[in-house]
Amino acid sequence: MRVRRFSAPGLQAALRQVKATLGPEAVILETTEADGVVTVTVGVDEDDAPGQHDVAREARHLVDTVGELVPERTRDGDAHHVELRALHRALAGHGVDGVLAAALVRETAALLAGGRSLDAALATVLGVPAPARPHARVRLLVGPPGDGKTTTLAKLAAHERRAGRRVALVGTDTYRVGAGAELDTFGRALGVPVAHAETPAELSRALHAHRDAECVFVDTAGACAGQAQALAELRALADAAGADAGRTLVASASTAYSAASQICLAFGILAPDACVLTKLDAAPAGPWLALLWRQGLGISHVTAGRRIPDDLEPATPQRLARCLLAA
Repeated sequence: MRVRRFSAPGLQAALRQVKATLGPEAVILETTEADGVVTVTVGVDEDDAPGQHDVAREARHLVDTVGELVPERTRDGDAHHVELRALHRALAGHGVDGVLAAALVRETAALLAGGRSLDAALATVLGVPAPARPHARVRLLVGPPGDGKTTTLAKLAAHERRAGRRVALVGTDTYRVGAGAELDTFGRALGVPVAHAETPAELSRALHAHRDAECVFVDTAGACAGQAQALAELRALADAAGADAGRTLVASASTAYSAASQICLAFGILAPDACVLTKLDAAPAGPWLALLWRQGLGISHVTAGRRIPDDLEPATPQRLARCLLAA
């Protein structure tokens, strides 16, 4: 794998450089932003070239390591090799990128050598940081359309209500037909006030109007990775909510690795501090778990069903390990 970096004054410009230079097969490894300049780190399968970055050498080393850790033939009674082979097969079956799968296998192998069980070792590896702003009073939910933002918002709000906290909801989705009515219905069911805002200025006023609420959840319109205008609108809303507002990426567990990678890159401009993985009843979320582990983005909750508030649970490392080990 050859690794290169592309920088441009904006995400879409950087992506155009990537596509023009390396084509659609490039694998996005990381995206960062500093002083308005977006830097995209990508990798493609190519012959080795002089001056290749250390990240590329590490990627090759990881892939080679898998061959050593999970040989096709294992010694009788070598339980660790058997378990690592099972883990590698599970990761491959979930569609996890080969380099990330190799890294997960290597990290897990080191803990297995210390005497831990496979599920305990993997849970330790997946112990990603907690959300950066877990107790933010205002929290925006962002993500692709159809991945469950509004339902997740209602579940989170219901849990806060059960805990006795004052809750308010704000809807900013002006694109999806019936979005406002759906949020109003949830508000009536939960007994909480609902406001609607079409612009960043209106969002600021709505948040000020509900300044006595202990938790304010903001529903947003879904955006796809290639929709620059929609992402810019989300960023304007996030800026209007203030630097202290939490930003949760809501993503479906059924998303394939290539699409999940593009979503991570696109929504990186919003600097999410937490993620909720939805629809675990439809897929085990292997690609997302590997990507979020690599980026160190905390996963706050997972959902497996539409029941409010029952189908929502904290994303413990043990729960995430069970997802990856699922057949």
